[in-house]
Amino acid sequence: MRNSYLLIFLLAGCLAMAQNDTIQVSTSTAVVIFPTDISDRILGDDITFFMSEQNDGGSAFSRRILKLYYNESPNAKNRYTNLTVITTNGNSYEFTLEYQKNPSKKTWYIKPEQAVTNILGTPVNSNYQKETATVESDMPTGSGTNGTITDDNIPEVEAGTEETISEAAKPTKELYETDKEEYYRLRSYYMQFDKAKLPRFFARSGDVFLWLKGVYFNEDEIYLQFRLENQESIDFDLNFLKFSIATAYKKSSSNQKTEILPVFRYKVPKEVKGSTENHFVVVFKKFSLDRNKVLVVDLAEENGNRNLSLEIDHNLINNPFKI
Repeated sequence: MRNSYLLIFLLAGCLAMAQNDTIQVSTSTAVVIFPTDISDRILGDDITFFMSEQNDGGSAFSRRILKLYYNESPNAKNRYTNLTVITTNGNSYEFTLEYQKNPSKKTWYIKPEQAVTNILGTPVNSNYQKETATVESDMPTGSGTNGTITDDNIPEVEAGTEETISEAAKPTKELYETDKEEYYRLRSYYMQFDKAKLPRFFARSGDVFLWLKGVYFNEDEIYLQFRLENQESIDFDLNFLKFSIATAYKKSSSNQKTEILPVFRYKVPKEVKGSTENHFVVVFKKFSLDRNKVLVVDLAEENGNRNLSLEIDHNLINNPFKI
């Protein structure tokens, strides 16, 4: 009888863990990024699984990040444990940590809707229903007509273009008011090789990487700074680069993408040679996202299937670095 009770208890525990969101952890770093700053975190097995401390002296997003590891020692027996994280707005998240030698991914982006409860008594979803998806009325979309920007006439500086910039050429307020395209060009020129503000934010297909280096806001525009890296020996030929707004949950029945068009492109490559990389900038009219939306960056290879899709959540779009 005692063994029967023990079996029931173990089965109940496994069932409860199965109902939680599962994060796969290996001996290398698993990065978990939350939508709000972390207040408390509780790890069930802190011997076999290890959780790094937050770095208060880091970036603006460092308090939203947890780093998890698996301690593969001779005494390590547990392949699973539980993790509870409470964020500063009172949301409580529960996860099952599972050891996997080769996890499906290394970075896990947590959505507000994954919270199981709010310890302050606030309904979990109430904070997010108040915000609406916002796309400014003058923002170009994929159905541009009546002289608006279309995918075929987006102003751009092509990759490989030789540029001569005088020391006196600066992106001034006066230039912005008189020649926006030249203003965008100068802004993009000066930022293209800037150090990444967002380390390790990328999409990957094989050994081809699309890195988001930073999201910036200036005047009335948002600048997205990218690096396209090809670590493979065969060249990568770009078929298209598209941007769209979509529901954060891929399984949503209403998850339709709405394409949006930039107002300027700076050195988006048509080809990335093997073992090289290209830096480029894309400029949009100011827009914002609600907590249920993401900006999806789709980059497709021509005559190949090394396609990349990068989701940029509302936190990054709504809280850009000001320049």
